[in-house]
Amino acid sequence: MGRPRKVWPEARVKELVRLREAGRTWKEIGAKLDLPHITCSRYWQEVLGRPAYRVQLEDRRPVT
Repeated sequence: MGRPRKVWPEARVKELVRLREAGRTWKEIGAKLDLPHITCSRYWQEVLGRPAYRVQLEDRRPVT
């Protein structure tokens, strides 16, 4: 069970998606959002239903 998950503001969710799709690691994303990286990873998988995958250096694109 555990406590209910907090609802993230839409801007934070968009930033999470933008950073991850640009190939950023969870540690980089967590630092940018000022959250623990595991929180970002779990939100991505459990709330957004996105697949878990490992970012490779060649997958990284510039963040604009």
